[in-house]
This record gives sequence, C-alpha cells and structure tokens, in this order.
Amino acid sequence: MIFIVNAENRACFEKDLLQMHRHRKAVFVDGIGWNVPVVDDLEIDAYDRDDTTYLIARAGRDSPVLASARLLPTLAPHLMGDVFAHACGGAPPRGATIWEASRFCPAPTLPNRRVRLQLLWEILCGVMETSLLFGIERIVFTANAALLPLALECGWRASTLGPTLSDGNDRITAVSVEIEPGGLRDLRLRFGIAGPVTRFVTPRWDIAA
Repeated sequence: MIFIVNAENRACFEKDLLQMHRHRKAVFVDGIGWNVPVVDDLEIDAYDRDDTTYLIARAGRDSPVLASARLLPTLAPHLMGDVFAHACGGAPPRGATIWEASRFCPAPTLPNRRVRLQLLWEILCGVMETSLLFGIERIVFTANAALLPLALECGWRASTLGPTLSDGNDRITAVSVEIEPGGLRDLRLRFGIAGPVTRFVTPRWDIAA
C-alpha cells in the first residue's frame, strides 16, 4: 500500500521519512554518485519542504519502507522549473493544478528488478490516485533513459515536453502526464492492480472532556 504523507499528517510518519531519506542517500549518492546535498546519512534538498507531498510504499502500517516518491506544487520552486527548464520545449509548466513528481526511490535492499518494477507501477498508481484526490490535472517529471520508455508506455496519457538531452552519463527527457480516471483505470489493468493502492492516515487528536 502507498501512504500519502503531507503537512497534515507528517507527524505520523517521521520514522518513515527518515528511512526514505536514508534510502535516497544510499541509492542516489552512494549508488549512482549524484552530487546532491547530504545531511549526516540523509539525502535532503531544498525541495523537501512543508508543502511537499510524499508517497511511502510499505507492505503494512508498521512495515519497513519499500519505495518512495515526492510531489511538489509547480507554483513553488521545483526541479523542472529551477534545474531542468532547458529540457522543456518552452517555459516549464506551472499552475495550481500541476504537480511535479521526483525522487522515485526503491529501498536499496530490494532483491531484484522485478520487485522494483512492481513497486514503480504501484507508485505510479499512487501518483494518479493522489492527484485525483487533490484535484491535480497534470503531473510533470524528468525521466532518465531507463525510465522514459516505461513512463510513456505504461497506460496513462503521457507526452514529452522537449528533446532528449545528455545529462552526465545519462540522458533526460521532460514528460507531462494527464491525470484522468481513465488513465488510472488503464494503468491498473495493464499491471494487474485490482483497486486503490493509497491510504491517507489522519492524525488522532485527543479532546479533553
């Protein structure tokens, strides 16, 4: 299941978010060699803010984090607007109903590619479900060479925003996805996901009598 974590319920997921940041450091910094900010053993950057929404994949409420991703409002600073604007054919998309997805990160201990892909499909369903829940109409993100064909052919309605460009030892392409119930349905059907994958846990407040 995918837990939606935002400013409203973040206090319920402090340990999970720390685990997520440790995974990001292990995968992106130690594994791939990204030159991004690290605090102790955590990968945290300027886009991990109060208005960031996280998707945390776990087998159950008290299970370890299996994968994660983050969603950012595009009216605020975000990666495509600040870092990858050159990958867009024109101005980077911005709007109240447009979010940016970034930092999909599987746990570094996952056994094989098949498990990582299964989690990717669940996270993509989680992105669609979360966007529909909050009235978001488009998701934009920057895909590397490995992710691009998966993102364009997974069942939702996606298009590229600009040319594929070199980025160090990899290649990147800006992608836009239309958020619509039909796209979510097709994504679920393609990957055998029977129904909703997301959960939103509301904090419990004790009211004194």
